[in-house]
Amino acid sequence: MEEPPVFGGNPGEPVPPVDPEDLKTVFEIFQDAKKHHPGGGVGVDLEVFKHACKADADIPSLTYRAMMLQLLLSHAQEQLAPWTKEGQLDFAVFREAAQLPMEWIGVGVERQGLPFDIDELFRRLRGKAA
Repeated sequence: MEEPPVFGGNPGEPVPPVDPEDLKTVFEIFQDAKKHHPGGGVGVDLEVFKHACKADADIPSLTYRAMMLQLLLSHAQEQLAPWTKEGQLDFAVFREAAQLPMEWIGVGVERQGLPFDIDELFRRLRGKAA
């Protein structure tokens, strides 16, 4: 039986923290691609991210965290409203999402919920991190 592809890290392992500015850049590239291709199904070449981010950027971790932010935005828009202005996320969201403990998920691996603690993210955003 063929093993599913591994993206970034092994399921259950921690996703390394990333630079919040690079996370914002990657997130915006994804948002721009989504805006220009609303039907989905469009990919962004890794070279685009390598060119847009700092030289030492961890591209797999950045793209993974940006995708998790996109999921969160699509499912928790109301909760994110205090940190959203004119449709744009405040930098605080990127700062906290860049450092928030998160784990890799695997292809075909079932799990309940997102691979990070959403409540912890909102505690951090409110300045009440545990």
